[in-house]
Amino acid sequence: MRVLTQFNSEELIKEYFRAWVTRDFPNVAHFFTHDIYYRECTGASYCGLDEINEWIKHMLKKQTVLEWDIDSIEKNYSGSFIVTWFFYAKEEKEYSFDGVSLINFVNGKISHISEYAANHELYRPFKR
Repeated sequence: MRVLTQFNSEELIKEYFRAWVTRDFPNVAHFFTHDIYYRECTGASYCGLDEINEWIKHMLKKQTVLEWDIDSIEKNYSGSFIVTWFFYAKEEKEYSFDGVSLINFVNGKISHISEYAANHELYRPFKR
């Protein structure tokens, strides 16, 4: 059994984000537990390695991730990781947004991800 440290977890998170930009994915079992639950910020959700594999194959055909930059990775009191990031991609057109991922680990692999998104462009409607 692999010993899970905060450093190993953070490195695996960074490696996963980087795989989307480089389009170079190792076997998804490298990142995820067999019963992974992944909820995208769009509401789409995937259960298990088979669904994750299909989703990644599908997205690599229709989307190019131009940037997925991590702003911060914080470990909370329960052992979950809170990752803030900026995402920039192209499908029919380019788009970007900011996001937060809540990530849990089991035995050194990602077991659960829930993503949340926000508009990247900020404005201050009440600034004087």
